Formats: sequence, C-alpha cells, structure tokens
Amino acid sequence: MRGLVLIPLALLAGCASAPAERAVATPSSNAAAAASAAETERNRAVVTAFFDLFYTQKKVREAFETYVVPGYIQHNPIAPDGRDAAIAALEPFFRNVPTLNYSIQRIIVDGDLAAVHAHMKMNEADRGNAVIDIVRLENGKIVEHWDVIQAVPEKSANPHPMF
Repeated sequence: MRGLVLIPLALLAGCASAPAERAVATPSSNAAAAASAAETERNRAVVTAFFDLFYTQKKVREAFETYVVPGYIQHNPIAPDGRDAAIAALEPFFRNVPTLNYSIQRIIVDGDLAAVHAHMKMNEADRGNAVIDIVRLENGKIVEHWDVIQAVPEKSANPHPMF
C-alpha cells in the first residue's frame, strides 16, 4: 500500500513500558471546564433564540441582524457568504412560501459549535425534509453555517422515525 506509514503503537503511546499518564483535575482545568460549560450554555441560548426567530417566527432580518456577524461564512454551495446576502435570499423565500413549517426537533451545543435537527415542510401535504443546520459561534454570534438536507421517504427500511 503506497503512501501508508505504519507507526508502532508503542511510539504512539510514548513507550510501551512507560506508566500511563493520568489526568488530574487542577484549579486551572476546573476553571477551563467551567468556562467551556458557560460558553456552551450561552451559545445554546443564542442558537435557540436565533432559530426560533428565524424559522418559527419567520423574522429573517431581525434574526440575522441580531445573532449573525456581517462576515458570515456560508458552506451551502448555492448560497453566497455574508449576512446581507442571506437576508436578501431568505426574506423573499419566506414571503413566497408562507406555508413553510420548520419544526425544531433538537438542538445540540458543544462549546462554539451547535447542530439543529429539524423537520422542514413546504406545506401540510409535503412529507418534508430532515435538516441539520450546523453553526459555529464566536463571542455569542453566529459566524459560520453548514447544512445537510435529506428528503423524508415514503417508505423506510426500518421502523424508526427520522424525528
């Protein structure tokens, strides 16, 4: 196998005969854990408020101007970067699809990253899509976005719901 580098496990572990290192809680590691927990909770509040304002209340401009930085980075290949570009694309979309329903199922937050799992339907008759929005935050503002969208199939190979 060309290009494959094999590294003995003993080298990865530091040395097979060396005693294993233990993590020891120190005041600085406790402070870091508390700061990380505080960041996670602050970001959970921001993401929850943003997605409620944006998708549930459909107040696109208010949501983006309140919770998103101007230099917002967009990873969806059909959307340009920038908060203003998002507003310009999404306000008319919401106006043109007043029956859109975006039901948030769960929000998962860890530090500066959040994932929102939702069921998006264009109208009542639509089976809809499972949507995962992933955002990265800095200083309590959304700075970056990725999304993954999967159509809800008519039949499933298993009995488990998507939501």
